[in-house]
Amino acid sequence: MTQATQTLSTNQLQREIRKLEQELATLKRTNLWKIDRRVSQLLAIIDDSPKSLEKSRLRNQVLAIAATALISFNLANSQDYTPNFDWFKPSVEQVQETATQPEVKPEVKPETLETEGKPTLSPFAQKIKQVAANINADPIDLATLISFETAGTFSPSIRGPVVKGRGRAVGLIQFMPGTAAELGTTSEALAQMSQVEQMDYVERYLVKRGFRGGTLKQLYSTVFAGHPNARGSISDGYHTLDSAVERMTREHRERAIALLSGKLSEKTPDQINKSHIYKWDVKFQKNPQLGDIIAGYKVTSPRGWRIHPISGKRQYHQGVDLATPAGTPLYAIADGWVECARGDAAGLYATFTSEEFPTLQFKLLHLSRCLVEPGQKTKVSRKKVIGWTGNSGGSTGPHLDLRIKSSSSGNWLRVRAGWLQWFLTGEQP
Repeated sequence: MTQATQTLSTNQLQREIRKLEQELATLKRTNLWKIDRRVSQLLAIIDDSPKSLEKSRLRNQVLAIAATALISFNLANSQDYTPNFDWFKPSVEQVQETATQPEVKPEVKPETLETEGKPTLSPFAQKIKQVAANINADPIDLATLISFETAGTFSPSIRGPVVKGRGRAVGLIQFMPGTAAELGTTSEALAQMSQVEQMDYVERYLVKRGFRGGTLKQLYSTVFAGHPNARGSISDGYHTLDSAVERMTREHRERAIALLSGKLSEKTPDQINKSHIYKWDVKFQKNPQLGDIIAGYKVTSPRGWRIHPISGKRQYHQGVDLATPAGTPLYAIADGWVECARGDAAGLYATFTSEEFPTLQFKLLHLSRCLVEPGQKTKVSRKKVIGWTGNSGGSTGPHLDLRIKSSSSGNWLRVRAGWLQWFLTGEQP
């Protein structure tokens, strides 16, 4: 605290408390995290004031105003992502006073705000809330945007595809090299930062580009178009502003809430994905070989170099082929999303994604039927049939070609036997 803060008079503090009461009277229309921060700052001022002030009375006055407002608006129980309200915990001075007095058990009331038992928030989650309060944004909107930009990884080093003439984006909001230079840093420096460190550059960018508070659409418009008020129909060739906001709300909001409520796993996506594999029987952890039998079907082409059966050229096969009768059902291996599409070589194919397997995209090629029409996407539950094997596209006979791609690196990954077993049976190996 500064010297000016430490010497506030009782009258000055009373004016600050009345101002706080007015702010809390409009709590429904105010950023909740900003109010949390405001109360914390005012209590800190009281704690750092001269001993001559009636600190206990002033502190209780602030807490009474805050508690009454929060209970009145039912905010304590209406959202999973409310702040921890650490200012309801006793100060050091209060603890010392209590230690010299007989213990009195307070009456427990149903409306009491509970803070015990809440998951501990990571420094990254706390930093998101701090930045959101600074720029007058909803912290869930900010975390949702970051989840979308990082393919659900929240990784400060994740890189996007190379953009011709501009380079490759990196980080929590996919900073381009030119943007990094504008902010006084480099792409490589950003990639070496922690999540908390890079959030300072996220805040700096949003403020520099004119964001002064608003909705998720305005937040993403600032990242997508460089200013907060772009038309919803503006497109980058992959999606429009409106469609991107709809998608991030649908696919990333729950993950953002989990992060901000301390319920998101601290494991990296790679660790999460491998944890599934390590649960399998050893035979399912292996790479399929030519002639192996998986779920009753024979492997006709493992992953690796081969002579392509149609072109006759030597090329690398990214998937694993299993000879199956046309119409063999394929099952969702978790709750997730299925998107169907059609390509010349792949034929009719489905892409399956799930938050249980962050960054993994499962491609099931050469289908005879798919759960939805090409170009459509739908939410599915575990064990739901998502497609049927076939002979479409560049194929010489009915089979399943399963491929797995990392959305964070863009690389094609190993296709272990367990993944094939799971899609063909609906049961975890």
